[in-house]
Amino acid sequence: MEVKISAKAFAEFVLGGPAKKASTVRYLLKPQSAEAQIVMRYYSRAVQIIRTYHDENNDHSFLASEIKGLRNKAQAAESIQARTKMANNLRAIETYMELYGDRKWKIVSCPRIYHCSNSIRISATPDLAITEGNRLRLIKLGVRKGSEDREVIRLMLRVIYQAASGKAQISPKDVLFFDVANKETLHGNWNDAILAQAIEVGCERLRQMLGSQAA
Repeated sequence: MEVKISAKAFAEFVLGGPAKKASTVRYLLKPQSAEAQIVMRYYSRAVQIIRTYHDENNDHSFLASEIKGLRNKAQAAESIQARTKMANNLRAIETYMELYGDRKWKIVSCPRIYHCSNSIRISATPDLAITEGNRLRLIKLGVRKGSEDREVIRLMLRVIYQAASGKAQISPKDVLFFDVANKETLHGNWNDAILAQAIEVGCERLRQMLGSQAA
């Protein structure tokens, strides 16, 4: 049986302790809930606006209109969760624009990419795929929690790189995690090749634990 897991969740499993590993296995053995799907699409509105902004040759009037509309929706939202999600999407857009808004990036289709090993299928699809000249960059958006180890992001980026390198010519340093809260960009690194073994060991360990729990 093939099991699907996100690159972020897989990195947390590999680097987590026994309790984290056990909770990941329990989650994977249950059908994905509607709530889980909502979390996976958390920054979808921000990504859509950023893509269109670049597609329209960095159209600032479009951007201002979309930000205004998103602010109005956030103010009119009935639940705290909806307001928080819209506010975080706004923060993602504004922070991204502050750092990268003037870059003449061309948005390209995000490849659906996976790293597969030992019946484990790790989803490594980026939020944004961009080109600048002949250089391809893959970007994940998110917020690195204060307690979250940088090693989790490092391992996640390596999974994305390994999945992407079989389909496109790309450098590890062009696989990025953009922390929208802390205005920080974390890059992959050539020296992270050592993580390849950790990824394979993690896939085997996850397969074993899933088999044990499902038996």
